[in-house]
Amino acid sequence: MKCGICKAGMEEKTVTYTEDVAEGVIVVRHVPAQICTACGNTWYSGTVAAELEKLVDCFASSVG
Repeated sequence: MKCGICKAGMEEKTVTYTEDVAEGVIVVRHVPAQICTACGNTWYSGTVAAELEKLVDCFASSVG
């Protein structure tokens, strides 16, 4: 896989995903991602992105 921004190579790593939601912050550790070896941009697979979106939506609905 090549980076969609700079076209350099990507490597599989785990990252910590954070997002501000309403009155709180979501922190998810050990999230699988592709990281660009040149620019550091982070890419998530469709499956991982969908799971993160579910977590964010669930959290947002519980605090709002």
